[in-house]
Amino acid sequence: MMKRLIASVFVAVLAAGPLASSALAQGLPPEMPVNRADLMVRKAGGILIDVRRPDEWAQTGVPVTAHTVSVADDNFISQVDRVTGGNKSQRIALICRSGNRSAEARDKLLAAGYQNVTSVAGGVMGPDGWIDADLPVRPYR
Repeated sequence: MMKRLIASVFVAVLAAGPLASSALAQGLPPEMPVNRADLMVRKAGGILIDVRRPDEWAQTGVPVTAHTVSVADDNFISQVDRVTGGNKSQRIALICRSGNRSAEARDKLLAAGYQNVTSVAGGVMGPDGWIDADLPVRPYR
């Protein structure tokens, strides 16, 4: 009886890893909390893109792992293509000040054929955002 229980637990633990990985491969939720986005970038090979304007980057700094590509730029999609190497299945988390522009940027990327794009809830400065979560920022050049 005990051996059967141990074997069942062992099988369940082994199965959990691939299931968790395949869930990410099937696409990202429309929005995710900052801590999950940070983990996706640092541990799972995702890309974080700060879509605010340069004056905002200079004012607050930029999340340390983020690329800076303003959604207001006319070349937004081509700049994201440069960051991702054109990989439309790349996992991308977009962040702005509070979450509105990153949702707009997400929709633009989805329309351009990107498949794994999410908006970071709370943004950089919103409640429960990057700064509230005490996640690291770097100065913008």
